[in-house]
Amino acid sequence: MAGAEELHRQAQRAANRGSFGRAAALLDRASRSATDPDVLTRVELTRAYVEAETGRAGPALERCESLLERELQPTTRGLVWSQLALLRLRTGALAGSLTAFEQAIALLSSDPENLGRALLNRGNVHLQSGQVAAAVADFTAARDQLAPLEDLKVERAKAEHNLGYARLLTGDLVGALRMIEDAAEVLAPLSSAFRATVEQDRAEVLTAAGRPREAMRSLEASAAAYGARGLRTFQADCELTLAWTVLREDPARARVVARRAARHFRGQASPARAVQADAAAVVAEISAGARSPSALLRADALASDLLQLRLHRDAAVLQLQAARLAVRRDDLVGARRRVSRVRLDPRSPLPVRLLMREVRAEIATARHDPRHALHHVRAGLEELHTWQSSFGSLDLQSTLVGHGRTLAVRGLELALADGRPEQVLEWSERARALVGRVTPVHPPADEQVAADLTELRLVQSQSPARGTAGWRRAELLRQRVRQRQWYAEGAGTVTEPAHLAEVRSALDEDGAALVAHVVVGDRVTALVVTGEEARVVPLGHLAPVRDRLDAVTADLTLAAGHRHDGLAAPLRAALRARLADVAERLVEPLAGLLGERRLVLTPSGALASTPWSLLPGLLGRPITIPPSATRWLALRESHPDPGLSKPGSSGPGARRVGLVAGPGVARGEEEARRSAAAWGDASVLCGDAATAAAVSRLAERVDVLHLAGHGRHTGENPLFSAVELADGPWFGYDIERLASVPDTVVLSACELGRVSVRAGEEAVGMSAAWLHAGARTVLSSPVLLADDVACEVFSHWHALVASGSAPADALAEVCGAAEDVVPLLCFGAGW
Repeated sequence: MAGAEELHRQAQRAANRGSFGRAAALLDRASRSATDPDVLTRVELTRAYVEAETGRAGPALERCESLLERELQPTTRGLVWSQLALLRLRTGALAGSLTAFEQAIALLSSDPENLGRALLNRGNVHLQSGQVAAAVADFTAARDQLAPLEDLKVERAKAEHNLGYARLLTGDLVGALRMIEDAAEVLAPLSSAFRATVEQDRAEVLTAAGRPREAMRSLEASAAAYGARGLRTFQADCELTLAWTVLREDPARARVVARRAARHFRGQASPARAVQADAAAVVAEISAGARSPSALLRADALASDLLQLRLHRDAAVLQLQAARLAVRRDDLVGARRRVSRVRLDPRSPLPVRLLMREVRAEIATARHDPRHALHHVRAGLEELHTWQSSFGSLDLQSTLVGHGRTLAVRGLELALADGRPEQVLEWSERARALVGRVTPVHPPADEQVAADLTELRLVQSQSPARGTAGWRRAELLRQRVRQRQWYAEGAGTVTEPAHLAEVRSALDEDGAALVAHVVVGDRVTALVVTGEEARVVPLGHLAPVRDRLDAVTADLTLAAGHRHDGLAAPLRAALRARLADVAERLVEPLAGLLGERRLVLTPSGALASTPWSLLPGLLGRPITIPPSATRWLALRESHPDPGLSKPGSSGPGARRVGLVAGPGVARGEEEARRSAAAWGDASVLCGDAATAAAVSRLAERVDVLHLAGHGRHTGENPLFSAVELADGPWFGYDIERLASVPDTVVLSACELGRVSVRAGEEAVGMSAAWLHAGARTVLSSPVLLADDVACEVFSHWHALVASGSAPADALAEVCGAAEDVVPLLCFGAGW
């Protein structure tokens, strides 16, 4: 028959699994059989834990306090203080929790196992009170205490996990993700509750990385898992995290979720956490546009409560949101007073620092002080850009921009109100396409990523049905590839936006004009810059343009599939009418300024689907579309003569050319071989030879790469967009792994010119991946391009480029002469 100590161990294991009913029964048996007061005390401590987890925090606290009245061994007394401290933490009594942990740690100095646990839990107190450095010190000390104890790998993993979470709060997303993932290998298999904890904190990393939708799915699943196990406090904590996650996208839903979390916290006797949830609900209310004095009074009262509870970070956010509400109510004195009470430093979380800049910019704008407003916007974006440049992954760089969306919009509004072209250019550049200003870094070779991409090619080529084992495996592989690519370090440098004078000088040399379409709210404005002048031109409302662009995209797809049947003529007539309508709104008002010049376009993300090369007034005109004017200048200067080759080419002006034809393209091989004929000694991969590995090797040694194949744009994860090859899809992530890339890339594959526009105006897709990796020019189509059209167009284009034409000039000539619709665009620096 099991003794008291063995029964107690069984009860602890049951409680850790969330089996509280079984744990309580085992504890009852252990109590009846225990004779040693220290063993009995440990049984009662576990009972207190079960009481707290099942919503009876008050009785649990009373139980622990009564145990301190017993005559106990120092280690046992230390355990009582440690459990009391943990319960105080759960109820939000941070000061009392720290006092109890100090007592516990002093008594447990000779017990590495329990000392490690106490340090681990005290680190969580420091985290809640915003003392990240102190938390890191405790988590590190806990890990060191537990390291020599072979049977405590779970506790060590908890310390590692918490260190990862602390890194998240300092902005080290990559370090956080690495540590959380490493700890997950130990923790996740233990139980659904542990898996939910890992997913919850991984979701916070995703939120910080600008991927809230993925984070929402993880948080919803975690909250359900906690609820199913009866872990109501953990469920409420997860709901609170979910409320903050959905706040920017859906403040009304955030308010509902935060209120639900508050109810659950109160039901678990966690009043401090309930106050945090109440604060989140008020922030959501303000974000949804609240103006009432009652909302302001509630915000002020809750901020005071949070400060008394030492929850300084939550208090800062609420005070800043209250200041924003005061601005909305024209109470600028009150707004400034609230902001002055907030104390931040460089160690404060970046989102809070950005919020401070947003609110200060709003106050300055309300005071009719645009100079100081722009100062705060500029300073906030510079902080964001510095952080962003520390990461090497295009995916991570592009999603992080969303943190600065509000600041960027404010900067554009102020610049347009100012009206000077130099201001509009600066903020057109600062507000979007930041990735083009981050110095790119090739990530180091990662064999695990290579293996995962190879397996993903195989799994995805089998087209597994949603919900099947194959589909789940593909999802896991995609997640692993993306996260490991996030680990790449950035160069840490960001170029300053180009000045108007240098843009005008370059345009004058090239006989070109720059058009930057800027969208703020529902208004479209164009900045037109030539060598002679710069003008800001209002273009009207966005909504009718977007409606017509949606119809144009559908017409282009249909037209490619009905080139010679009875639908061809009416489809083309409708398409021409819609293109003319778009041109009337976006091009005709600028015609007098553009003249016959070449065109550099930097359109807003809201206009990303525009087939510029087909619009009346632009058809037959050389057009290039860089991520920004700043990036265009850099690309232009890096290779001023598009005809120059890489070292090792066969002769002056010669180029190394590679062409690839993937499977299932009716005239793909003909397209590759006819295009290759223009170059004489080009390398061609067709049929079974066109594998991912072979294409990667080819891409690393040529100056011009032509990929003909079926393409697929993946909207949510655009770097998993791919061109189909003999052994499966070749992804955007494969591009990041290349040691060197071609100067010019042709994507003769439908959809690969499409982009996903992320918050902050960052456009990401296969074309962007090539430009980020170092390509100078990319040709692609945002819609379906008929096989026979591609074959004819590209054989003509290659002949022109081989004879010395710049890529954009050659494309303009081909499109202008074509009898059919050719929706190809030139990205980067096309001449």
